[in-house]
Amino acid sequence: MKADICFGFSSTDWENLVGRLDRDETAWAEAISVFERRMKERFFTSIEALIKADTKPDLKPSSAPPDADCIPGFSIMALCCLLVETLQGFREHTATTGPSGRCRYPAGPCIKPSPDTTGQFIKFLRRPAFRRAFAEDKIAKSFVRGIRNGILHEAETRKWVIWRQPPSTIVQPLEDGYALNRTMFYEAVKQEFESYLSDLRDSTNAPLRERFKEKMSDICKES
Repeated sequence: MKADICFGFSSTDWENLVGRLDRDETAWAEAISVFERRMKERFFTSIEALIKADTKPDLKPSSAPPDADCIPGFSIMALCCLLVETLQGFREHTATTGPSGRCRYPAGPCIKPSPDTTGQFIKFLRRPAFRRAFAEDKIAKSFVRGIRNGILHEAETRKWVIWRQPPSTIVQPLEDGYALNRTMFYEAVKQEFESYLSDLRDSTNAPLRERFKEKMSDICKES
């Protein structure tokens, strides 16, 4: 079955393009453009639409009807967390299939351990655009439990509140938990996305490009 990688570009198109990447920078420009379009179509345009739809009930007159209110903080952060997972998956793509052949225990692992998704998520949160907001293990792990896991698994946060503007930093302690500035968090994710695109455009960054090819090819196989 032919699936779209982005609008108007199918998995078959990718299979035709990938063979040219080892020798053609024009092909790389196209591949990076396809990835950029995919990410914008699936994540960024949706987040921007939610930001635009925010009715900001805290700024509305109390007499205004509530029927059409849109309070998108949870939805925005759910998409941001998916973005973090996706971008980190491309930066440090690892195979998820187990080793072939007979069990090697006790000389070696019988089954390949599952990827450390929490560790990879935290690693992304410590990239430069987040300005050390998650440098402390306590805060980073609390974010994973309270925002990423809480929203995606239970549709609620745990000891975190999500605000549009305050605090003046990405994260700020609040009583027995934390307040998150969702606007600043999203801006940091956008900066890291642009940083990744810039790194991919560097023809000397062979390991990153190889991981990109592997990840895109995996997406095509699973589509």
